[in-house]
Amino acid sequence: MRYRIEYADGRCCNFANGRADLLEWLKLLKGEEISDIRKVYKSGVSDSVLETYRNYIRRHRRAAYGYGY
Repeated sequence: MRYRIEYADGRCCNFANGRADLLEWLKLLKGEEISDIRKVYKSGVSDSVLETYRNYIRRHRRAAYGYGY
């Protein structure tokens, strides 16, 4: 599955090939404000999965600023 990560108010995006790659991108983008994460299907249709990965975003942001888990 392919995912599109939108950040910087939708001005920038990165693509992840699979869930493991998505989680790595979320670690790398811990200082960015992620506006949306979309699952992109082969047909080109996409669905937002931001709520599914919201906990991962919060966890990495807290770790980046020294708050722990």
